[in-house]
Order: sequence, then C-alpha cells, then structure tokens
Amino acid sequence: MNGPRSVSVVMIALVASLVLGASSAQAGALPPKVKGSTSVSHGTSVPTHGAVVPGGNATRLGFCGGDDWEPEIAAAGDGHVYVVLAHYPGDPSCDPSSGNPNRVYIQVSSNGGQSFGPPHVVAETIDGVDYPSQVDCVVTVDPVTGTVYVSFLAYGVQGVKTDVAVARSTDFGATFTAEKVNGPECRACDHPWTVAHDDNVYTTYARAQNHYLSRSADGGLTWTETNVLREDTVAFPEGGVLDAAGNAWFAWGDCKTSSCNGNKAGNYRVSKTIAGTSNTSFALVASAPAGPKCPYAPACGFAYFGIQDDIAIDAAGNMYLVWQDGQDHTKAGSPPIVQLSRCLAGSDCTQSNNWSYVRRVDDKNALGCFNSGCYALFPRIEGGAANTIAVEWMDDRNGVPLDHINGWNVWYRTSTTGGTTFTGPSVRVSQYDPTRPESQPNGYKFPYGDYQGIDLMAGKVVMVWGEGTNYTGTIANPGHVIYRSLAI
Repeated sequence: MNGPRSVSVVMIALVASLVLGASSAQAGALPPKVKGSTSVSHGTSVPTHGAVVPGGNATRLGFCGGDDWEPEIAAAGDGHVYVVLAHYPGDPSCDPSSGNPNRVYIQVSSNGGQSFGPPHVVAETIDGVDYPSQVDCVVTVDPVTGTVYVSFLAYGVQGVKTDVAVARSTDFGATFTAEKVNGPECRACDHPWTVAHDDNVYTTYARAQNHYLSRSADGGLTWTETNVLREDTVAFPEGGVLDAAGNAWFAWGDCKTSSCNGNKAGNYRVSKTIAGTSNTSFALVASAPAGPKCPYAPACGFAYFGIQDDIAIDAAGNMYLVWQDGQDHTKAGSPPIVQLSRCLAGSDCTQSNNWSYVRRVDDKNALGCFNSGCYALFPRIEGGAANTIAVEWMDDRNGVPLDHINGWNVWYRTSTTGGTTFTGPSVRVSQYDPTRPESQPNGYKFPYGDYQGIDLMAGKVVMVWGEGTNYTGTIANPGHVIYRSLAI
C-alpha cells in the first residue's frame, strides 16, 4: 500500500511469521510493512546542494548516493512545491551526507518546481523522543493558512510499537515541530495520511481492523484520536482530499484477511469526515483479488503488489477513486490493472450506491506486455478543472524478459470527460539516467516503495516516485527519488 518500510532483519522475519499465521486479534500487534534498515540515529551531515530541473526532465532529488524511498509531493497555490522522502544510509562516496541515518527529509521549491533546495530533516525527535526509524511520509499544505504538515510513522523505541507523528511548519518547510498524534488506543499504528484546512488537521492511520482518525483543531498543537470504523482485518488509508466545504475525504484499501490473500482479498472504501469534527462515515466502493507475489518475497513488505487506491476531487465536486484490480477480477495473483470509479457532484458520496464504475485507466497493453502479463501498480490520481483528472501508475510493459524485475516506468494519462475517455495513450514519464545503476534504457529495475505522488499546478503536473535495483536497497543497491513536471 502506499506504504511504510524500515525495520531490522529480525523484525522482517517477525512480520512474515505473524502475517502468515495471524488471527484477527494477532494482526493487531503486527509491526508495520517496512523494509529493513541498519541505520543509527546520529551523525547527520548537511547535503552540499539541491537540484535544478532542466527543461522538465526527470531529475533526481534526495541524496546522490541514495538510499531514498517512498516520496510524496504537495504543490501550493503560492508556487511552492514540497517533496518528502524516507532516507536510509546510502553510498557516501559522492557526498558524506548520503550516509546519513534513516530520517524523513523534505526538499522545497519556491519557484514552481524549477529548482529545489537541499534535503533537510523534518524532525530529529518527536515530543523529545529520538525514534531510530521514520517512514511512511506524506506532505500537505493547509490552503487557508499555508502551514505545511508532514505526517510519518516513527518506531524502534518500544519493540513493535509504532507511533504516528505530524510535524508542522509555518516558514515554508524551513523548520518543523513534531507531535505524536496517536493514543491512547492505537499503540501499533501504520500507514498515516494527512490533509488540513483552516487549522483543522486530519490524520488517518490504522491497526488491524481499526480505522483511526486523529484530529487537531488548533493547527497541529493538540490532537484527539477516534476509532471511526472497525471492519475487515487489516486497514490502510492511502490518499486524502478536501472538498469545497473543508470536509476531509480519505481512500482506504482494506484487507479481508491477515495475509491479504484470496480471490476476494480487499475492499476499497471512501470516508468523509465533516469539517471541524471527527464525525466520519464510510462507503464501500469496490473490491479486488490479491495481487501477485513480489519477486523478492519474503523480503518485500506486506502485500507489496496488493490492494492499492487513491482519491481525487475536481473543481465541480465530482469525486474519483482509482483502484488496483486483477486482470481477472475473480483470481488471486492475476496481473494487476488500474480501474476508475466516480461519484458525481451533488450526490451523497458516503452512500455506496452513488459510486459507479467508469472504466479501466491503464493502457499497459498498448506496447509490449507480452500475453498481458505485465503489472500495472501503485495508481495515483489528482483532480483539476471540472471533469479533469490526471492519473499516474507504474508498469513493466517494457520488461525484457517480462520477469517483473526490469522494464519498470511511470506512466501518465489525463481525461477532460471525468474519466469516460482519455486524451490519448499514456505518456512515459520516467527517463533513462546512465548515472544511476538502477536506471536502464527500457526502464528502472524495480519500484522503490509503493508511495509516489502527483499534483497539479497552473499549467503543469508535478510527479515524484522511487526507482530501485531491488526491494531491499541498502548501501550496496541504493534507490533514488525522481521528480518531473509536464505541461498540461
């Protein structure tokens, strides 16, 4: 799921044993779905420089030596673009700062994404506690106050206990203060996602079947946690938007079993939280079979190629959900595709019968994709003008051979008809970079994290994603974060 990644090898083994044999009750104690890290929490160096984006080309952000994972992006109306990422110790030979320990970092552009300052740590500590691991970062900007919020998962202090932190900045991402927002009920939380409007900040996260919302009414200074739904077995919030009234909407990809396996593995839900309250209601929109196995299993995180979705709203108030399905909707492990559902403006989108299936979004079979065996994964969506949406995903249609460990690219499509038609075939966004070993002429070797980001600005779309050699990364095979903008 747009997910978390960073425990020790011992915890990875614990995750595998718990996931494979857990009951619903046991699933509540699961560690996060994370990749391994051997980092320590001290010895941070200052990076030497930021990045200039030449003519809209795909550009590396983060650290020259990696190991950078699962980025997310937010574009503000004032021209600022914010990118967050989880950094693990990378190869320091090009810059000592690449060897910095695991932390969530931010890079800021003040000129619409033409150039970015160097990455800097969002928060060394949370409420004065030094957590050795930080992952699952999301960035959002309050459209009324301009405050920047970064939510992330923090752990490694008390065994498998995981906390949710939200950091706030009132100086365009230059400095942050961070608070722990979960508790007292959620003590092993996962997969936070945040939106904000007029000092009301809404952060969702989950533990087992428990769907949590923590809300702040004072710009992130104090928080109240509410368990807003108990349903299915393992829940994951995977995207969030605000409507014109300031109500907060979230996409959820929920697993029906502790292993997220089976021909009916997951449910896709949409939740609405009334502005200024914690009152939340849900609609069940779609379901899907389990995704295929990750080629690097068991090292891969929980259901890495599995249930994924994202939510968007356009200027007219139409709501959209992109969601991952199986090419054969009834068969677990079927090659994944990307689907689209919609709830029209003026409808009650908390009622399932007001959501309708629109169509398939990806066109992975347009080129390559021998016998339709390639995978379309990790969809993201953003709404623009009335009936306008932008969608991105990753697929490996260019794989030679088609083994799912080469030929990966980010693809992008737009629609001005609410998704009923698209303006043309998808555009390959990722580009070959011979300076990075994970990048090859036909695409990168493996998706580096299941978080990526898309946002719309005046006249362009901005995107960020992770490219890797394999799932594990580390100093030996560090992954990188890539940014690109395209005119629209």
